Amino acid sequence: MLTGMLSETDIYLVNAIQKGDYQAFKMLFDSYYTGLCRFARGYVGSVETAEDLVSDLFVKIWEQPQIMAATISLKGYLYRSVYNSCINYLTRTRRRFENLDTETMNNLNALMPQSFDDVPSMVLQLAELDDEIEKAIGQLPAECGKIFIMSRKEELSHREIAQKLNISENTVKVQIYRALSKLREALKEYL
Repeated sequence: MLTGMLSETDIYLVNAIQKGDYQAFKMLFDSYYTGLCRFARGYVGSVETAEDLVSDLFVKIWEQPQIMAATISLKGYLYRSVYNSCINYLTRTRRRFENLDTETMNNLNALMPQSFDDVPSMVLQLAELDDEIEKAIGQLPAECGKIFIMSRKEELSHREIAQKLNISENTVKVQIYRALSKLREALKEYL
């Protein structure tokens, strides 16, 4: 039985997944996978590595659902788990590449938290920011939002987007500029 401040939805999802309910697991996966991948990518710098780390978490949740013992926030639990996976990955990578140049090592070290006391609140703040970014993207005009997502999430070049949408590259550039301007305005309290 879960206690604490979990929402009713979180309690339902956790209990259902612990009972082997695939639809509840799919709902959890669909709700968080993309955001968690984006969050992980910010740490590890690679889309593929981020997807691997997040996928590993979901496999572990499906195979060992009892690990979801979140008592405050399911979202916080997921983001904290991915954060820990990223730190573990970076630590392993750093050990493997101890002979890297000083600048690269400094960049890796900058990702490591100064104090582990700050990690839970930082993870929740980053999760909140991720939600705000998604809301802001959702409020973009349809074409603008579509082009922005193709550029930033699907990582397509301006030329590829122009070809897919049968528009000019200049139109793509203008729409991305507009999207970034609107996002800066919508997220100014976070910047």
